[in-house]
Amino acid sequence: MNTRVLLNALLAAESEHANLFQEALQIANSLEKPSADSLLAVVYNEVTPLVQEFATKPIAALPFKEWDFYRSKGTRMEFEALYFDRRRRLAALVVAALKDGSDSYISDLENTIWAICDEYTWCLPAHLMNHDEAAEGEEYKHIDLFASETAHALSETCHIFRDRLNGLVIRRVQREIMERVLEPYMSLKRAYWWESCDINWSAVCAGSIGMSAIYLLKDSKKLMPVIQRVLASMECFLEGFSEEGACLEGLGYWYYGFGYYVYFSELLKQRTGGKVDILLTDDKARKVAQFPQSCFLQGNQIANFSDCSRQNGIQIGIFSRLCEQFEEIRIPTLAHIPPTVDHCGRFASAIRNVVWLNEDLLRAREGMTMQTNYLPDAQWLISRARVGDKLVSFAAKGGHNDEPHNHNDLGHFIWIVDDVRWFEDLGAGLYTKQYFGEERYSILCNSSGGHSVPIINGSHQAEGITHHAQVLAADSTDEQDLFKLDLTQAYAVPSLVKLEREFDLDKQRGQLTITDNFEFRESGAAVTEHFVTLHQPVISRDGEIRLVSREDERRSQLLRYDANQLTASIQTAQHENHEGGTETVYLIDLTAAEVGAQARIVVTLELG
Repeated sequence: MNTRVLLNALLAAESEHANLFQEALQIANSLEKPSADSLLAVVYNEVTPLVQEFATKPIAALPFKEWDFYRSKGTRMEFEALYFDRRRRLAALVVAALKDGSDSYISDLENTIWAICDEYTWCLPAHLMNHDEAAEGEEYKHIDLFASETAHALSETCHIFRDRLNGLVIRRVQREIMERVLEPYMSLKRAYWWESCDINWSAVCAGSIGMSAIYLLKDSKKLMPVIQRVLASMECFLEGFSEEGACLEGLGYWYYGFGYYVYFSELLKQRTGGKVDILLTDDKARKVAQFPQSCFLQGNQIANFSDCSRQNGIQIGIFSRLCEQFEEIRIPTLAHIPPTVDHCGRFASAIRNVVWLNEDLLRAREGMTMQTNYLPDAQWLISRARVGDKLVSFAAKGGHNDEPHNHNDLGHFIWIVDDVRWFEDLGAGLYTKQYFGEERYSILCNSSGGHSVPIINGSHQAEGITHHAQVLAADSTDEQDLFKLDLTQAYAVPSLVKLEREFDLDKQRGQLTITDNFEFRESGAAVTEHFVTLHQPVISRDGEIRLVSREDERRSQLLRYDANQLTASIQTAQHENHEGGTETVYLIDLTAAEVGAQARIVVTLELG
């Protein structure tokens, strides 16, 4: 978009600045109460005890000792728990104030805002390592995900409650945002690294800055250059999605990054009187909006490749707005609604769960069809089938081993029957300095050793974009799904000439057959078929392993193999998950100690 068009659009609507985010202003001044069984009541019932809890404890201090743990120990949770507690408090108080329409929360809200304005820096210690060396000693000016989010949260809070918050609090917020975020962004002579990246950072940082600028810079001629720069970052962000709109970072990061794309787009549309709408006018954005429909497998179970949670739900705010904009959007299920105030206290999504909620439309769009989705650019195949009275879901991937939040997982798969994830993707581990450093692939969940893929001559898959898969076939009928991959380049094994993996899903029987065809330069290679599960496996007899559900011992799954060809063994490992908990992981190895120059191995998964 050229600068003249953008400036004219901003100038034309400048007089309407006070009415920005009108949907929030209307709710803040409304006395209407939701019905007891509504989704809005669910949100309010979640937030009420949170606010009561925060009222009984002081705002947490942010001590230097915890702040310095990332440098001294490589750990993040200690400081971030305190930091995010303040953001959770802010989001909960704003939702509560919207709910009641009274001034009873304003004093606590002012104290929380004041405490956030007192912080040494709004940037997380883990992100300061990326800071501009020219700004050494000015860490409070460093802009990361959470500095930009904080600027947006405070500016939007002050806009919504501008007639109820103390004027001094509002003026301090405006000054802090200008000094910490907007002025550094506007005056920097070169780009921040995240401005041109194609992952969530570009949308979250730029989108938050753009919204903060819209609230604080009423002069269109000052605002226009900021918006122009933000729009360029949004274009970079969309380039990170596959051609069909898949988010290779996973659904959690789709919510995060694309969420801020949508939040910014909608506010900019209001600020320009509807003349600029980057959501509706961009074909790629329309495809990205439909991605969750592909990665939900059943219930709240998702295809969680990369650093992604195994379960998720529908964020009712953003999905309400997307359903209003795109008639093709469908809602897999409203039975599992994620917390409105999440562990990071993400403000934008929390507030929009209230002010954008359109429950009637969400209900009308609810329902998951039994179908197979193939995403050719991402190289994902996702299948859902009804087998008798059982619901079977399967997902597998190709791709390459340098994807955003990459795991070495080419040829990996997920297998779910009636909400039980029998063969698992562990998802994200605990974020530490090591997790994003040179030791990343020594961590189970990131290594191919934490995925259901072969091990060749004791070697796991290698990382890097040159280690990639090639799709040989992807076919689907009512009776069968077939997905075939060439995984030769996934391994840095000199003797390997070819490795092809084929998934054959029989939808009538609920049976998945995995066939690996190996070709080596010479005989004698050792091959291990490796499988990952959180359910205890038992070698019930030669050629058969039974997995027993950890939730219900009456439920089981069978894995069959040729006992004349393969020797079975089972080990355990510990997975430190994203929340800091530890899970016992079962690793099933089916090993052929020596194979010929060509080998064909078949493993079958059957309903128990």
